[in-house]
Amino acid sequence: MAKTLENVLSVYTHKLEGQSIKVEKIWEAETEIQALAGEIRQVFSNLIANSIDAMPRGGTLTLKVSKSHDWGNGNRRGVRVVVADTGSGIAPAQQSKLFEPFFTTKRDVGTGLGLWVSRSIVQKHEGFIRVRSNVRPGKSGTVFSVFLPESKPASVAA
Repeated sequence: MAKTLENVLSVYTHKLEGQSIKVEKIWEAETEIQALAGEIRQVFSNLIANSIDAMPRGGTLTLKVSKSHDWGNGNRRGVRVVVADTGSGIAPAQQSKLFEPFFTTKRDVGTGLGLWVSRSIVQKHEGFIRVRSNVRPGKSGTVFSVFLPESKPASVAA
């Protein structure tokens, strides 16, 4: 998963540098997941692009990969990827609409499809995506947490 995030980050290097955004990478674990690489890259590309847009005058983008368990089923292991920023945050009234098609907080530039598509991809891979955000000055920012289940071991015929 860390390699996938590194690849996605490389696309945004120029923009990150141009906006003075510091990137913190925390790779705690490498877990195999069974997923379509292009779709998973799309999810994290969207989350990273949104974070960059939320920090036009600098800030910190934190990416963390760790082993985890399904939030609803502690027996199902997988990987949790956190994409956090110190941007402007998302107002509570808007948070409940974030994953709806055509809803955008970006007035003239957003299509309102990025998070809707991202959630659809994560769900297709039997995972979950959650968001927390704060708009308080000096404490603002947004955290997206994505859980994807680990690959199931191949069954052995007896």
